[in-house]
Amino acid sequence: LKVEKKTDNEVHCTVEVGGELRSHKGLNLPGIDLGISAFTDQDQQFLQFAAEERLDGVSQSFVESAADIKSVRDAAGQLDYDPFIIAKIERAGALNNIDEILTVTDGIMVARGDLGVEIPIEEVAVVQKHLIDLANLQGKPVITATHMLESMINNRRPTRAEVTDVANAILDGTDCVMLSGETAIGSFPDETVAVMARIAHVTEADTEDIGVADLLTVQKAKGEITNEDLISYNIYASAKMLKPAVLFVPSASGNTARSVTRFRLNTWIVSPSLNKQTCQKLQFSYGVYPEYISKNPLSWPQFVQEWLQSHGIDGQVAMVVEGGGTLKAGDITRIDIINLSYVE
Repeated sequence: LKVEKKTDNEVHCTVEVGGELRSHKGLNLPGIDLGISAFTDQDQQFLQFAAEERLDGVSQSFVESAADIKSVRDAAGQLDYDPFIIAKIERAGALNNIDEILTVTDGIMVARGDLGVEIPIEEVAVVQKHLIDLANLQGKPVITATHMLESMINNRRPTRAEVTDVANAILDGTDCVMLSGETAIGSFPDETVAVMARIAHVTEADTEDIGVADLLTVQKAKGEITNEDLISYNIYASAKMLKPAVLFVPSASGNTARSVTRFRLNTWIVSPSLNKQTCQKLQFSYGVYPEYISKNPLSWPQFVQEWLQSHGIDGQVAMVVEGGGTLKAGDITRIDIINLSYVE
């Protein structure tokens, strides 16, 4: 649209590139800083509803800086509400501030629809891969969204290009793939979900070693790796060598499990937690099976054996990681290797 004139309440435009226009659609102004907060009064109302319903997570649209996420978190805190906050990356400004955004957010969403308007569309694929890499490196869950199986709004089968798009996002390291119009207004929502699940199931067999391990290997060789990354790297290296039936990562906050799952080990990560909210938030992370426990077991070997039996999983070795999330004063990190053949 090209603006011809404006009044107090109206903007008169000429349509230069036509197409279908539905009601209540968003407006993009590429390259223009609107100078307003992403967190609006309407968002505050939505957050109030989410708090009342105790929803596990919320996503903030049009994030451009860390301040936008802090506004959401502060507002949630005033409601005694601690949701998993996802920053939707769909503005060019967010790309410039992505490091600070990743520091304060719980996860990000690569919202390719608006992002493809804000930046040249030919750059979207490269930007998507870059965002996934950055999120993986920080152990923050990343959702890839918009137009993944778009043709299934009207068709029972997706295009080959769409199938490849979903698979490539998974191979790149996305934690979640998301449907929008396909299920919101599509004619075949259940078939679409089933197709996406099948693509993910087949693709996940080839997701091991997606790149985080290579990067940390280089940093380790240069002596530039952080203590926290070194711990998770050693857990990964041990698990890769031992190939445990299951890797158990007890966690109060979920951070340890997230730091390990970013390596995309071909092993399920079970994260027992005393915190039900932590269990719910871990659902956003790839390959993590959160398990609520009312108290810590007296014997981890016995807990592991009973858990494996109850889930019908056989194996010779299991691993238990305790205290791997931080390195504060007095913290102890321990990796227990359990020979299941000798567990009574």
